[in-house]
Amino acid sequence: MRRSYVWVALAVTTLVALAFVIPLAMLVRTAVRDRALREAERQALGLSAVLVVATDRDLVLNSIMSTEAGKHGQLAAHLPTLGTVGTSRVGGDLVVRVRQQQVAATVEAAGGQVYLRPVALPEGLIAVIEVYVPAASLRDGVGLAWLVLIGEAIVLVGVSTVLADRLAARVVGASRDLARTATALGAGSLHARVRPSGPREIEDVGGALNVLADRFTELLATERALAANLSHRLRVPLTALRLNTETLPAGPDRDRQARMVDRLEQEINAVIVEAARPLAARPRLRCDLGAVVTDRTAFWGALAEDQGRPWQTQPPPAGITVPAAFSMVAEALDVLLGNVFHHTPETAACRVSVQRGPDATVSVVVDDAGPGFRDAESALARGASGADSTGLGLDIARRLAADTGGRLTVGRSDLGGAQVVLTLGVADDDAPAPEPRAGLWKRLGGGAHARR
Repeated sequence: MRRSYVWVALAVTTLVALAFVIPLAMLVRTAVRDRALREAERQALGLSAVLVVATDRDLVLNSIMSTEAGKHGQLAAHLPTLGTVGTSRVGGDLVVRVRQQQVAATVEAAGGQVYLRPVALPEGLIAVIEVYVPAASLRDGVGLAWLVLIGEAIVLVGVSTVLADRLAARVVGASRDLARTATALGAGSLHARVRPSGPREIEDVGGALNVLADRFTELLATERALAANLSHRLRVPLTALRLNTETLPAGPDRDRQARMVDRLEQEINAVIVEAARPLAARPRLRCDLGAVVTDRTAFWGALAEDQGRPWQTQPPPAGITVPAAFSMVAEALDVLLGNVFHHTPETAACRVSVQRGPDATVSVVVDDAGPGFRDAESALARGASGADSTGLGLDIARRLAADTGGRLTVGRSDLGGAQVVLTLGVADDDAPAPEPRAGLWKRLGGGAHARR
């Protein structure tokens, strides 16, 4: 942008300079030529007074030689009775023509121009005065004047270019400050602000960006407080649930219920902690996808065995790291598998497979032999559900896929039911993946039975 400003200023100033320099150069050359010819006319007028009264050739010659032009052989007189006196550079026919027409004329000659002026003598005779003007006199001072004009044009172009560069630096610097601040805000540095500078319009944009950042910070703080408050309010029914669990008879049901209560409490605590954490301070999340898939298929496979549901799983490829937390990927898989158990008959088969994509992605494919989706397009709409659910499950999975650079697609499975494909972006190998929390999920019982 800065270079564009400079080039525009350079082009415009150059055109303006040329528009003035070229006509001025032509005018200077014409003025010098006119000055030389006026000097020749003055010399001719001075000699004409002598020719009117002179009757002796020597008198005319002495008058010619007394002038600078005569000394240099540039002055001559063509007398009708005494002939030509001095040095002549034109033919007799031109002299005759001027004498007949009685009009001054300027003609070209070797190395310059000749000025011919008729002079009326007594008894009706006409004499012609010839003044030779060398080419050097016709352009005397023109070169210097042209150099001065060119120098002024160069200085004008240089000054305008420097001024345009300074102005562009001011504008570009303010624009870069805006870009840096916007990038910092997008990266989670909510304290970043613009120092308004540059032209008035850019200052207004900077001020508006600061107001937007302040407003965004306020709204984000409000949303965090609301999330923390809602999570904290869940502690009351959670405490009642725990007390009810403790009143149950000792046995596997009580232990399973207790694990679910523990898991729910930990999730609530995680929401409160995450809501209080600044965006820029949040860690870079990574996990081993194979560990997550193995953990969740093992949990849901046990439930499928209890139901007598046909269950197929393929060992996931090893060494696939995705840029998301173990718990987030596990939650998305629980949504997809929980949908199968919640909305298909117990006899409907289910198959889970992991496929490596060609574009740095990996897909977890869940196929079932149930009734499938009535409307595959609306199934991904947040808050919309064709069953007795909130319609948030698949949207959670879709958002996880989008955050990692992937996507969530639904369609028809070769088993006859629905096919849901969760495509995730593969993380870079510049940092090791954290240890999976499979043990915790197994202890807590995993799995949310939520359909979308």
